[in-house]
Amino acid sequence: MGPGVLHAVTGVLVVAGVVAAVRGVALDVNAATRAPSWVSVPVNVRLHQLDQLQILRATGPGTRTVVPFRLQPGMFQPGLELYVHGIGQDTSIDVETGRSFTLNSWGSTITEQLLSRGAGLITGLCLLWGALVVRRLVLSISRGQPFERGNAARVTQLAGLIVAAAIAAGVLPYLAAHLVLGRLGLSGPASPLYAHLAIAGAPLLAALFLLVFAQAFRRGAGLAQDTEGLI
Repeated sequence: MGPGVLHAVTGVLVVAGVVAAVRGVALDVNAATRAPSWVSVPVNVRLHQLDQLQILRATGPGTRTVVPFRLQPGMFQPGLELYVHGIGQDTSIDVETGRSFTLNSWGSTITEQLLSRGAGLITGLCLLWGALVVRRLVLSISRGQPFERGNAARVTQLAGLIVAAAIAAGVLPYLAAHLVLGRLGLSGPASPLYAHLAIAGAPLLAALFLLVFAQAFRRGAGLAQDTEGLI
């Protein structure tokens, strides 16, 4: 692949990073200005507290009423909308694919909005920073200098950015859910809902491999420096 093509590819990568960063900032700012409004956060359901959940059921032509939810085989289907006993219908739970749940609540605070969208902001900024790092790394390799000073640090930066994005994607929605549940009085072991902290393992594994590559780059740079005087 020629230098011109590499410049073009890395340029597109940087543009994509800029778009992701701007989008993340715009969504977070827009969310903050909307408070109090709707906020959506991921939650888990305690199966032993299902008697506190309710569902809208048709009771006649054009009429529906809230009735207790009864867990039956196939009941947790995507698209199902649940409610919590004692909480107004401006708060609902959407059943998503993979038996994941999203709590939708009116009356959000600015902090809830920022945290619920914060993962997108952090990920966008990490993509932009990562794109700039990858561009410098690829261009140095295209010049025939893969082990130039600084490349090991660039690979390490990429690993750090992946870890930061992965942690943000797990921690910030968890904190948002914790705040929303607290505002609704649904925190604690008696609640049918709870916030669950989950951090994806695949990005952390990818970051670990990058750290191994960084060490290889560092070792290669040392060998290149040692052999400079012998050529």
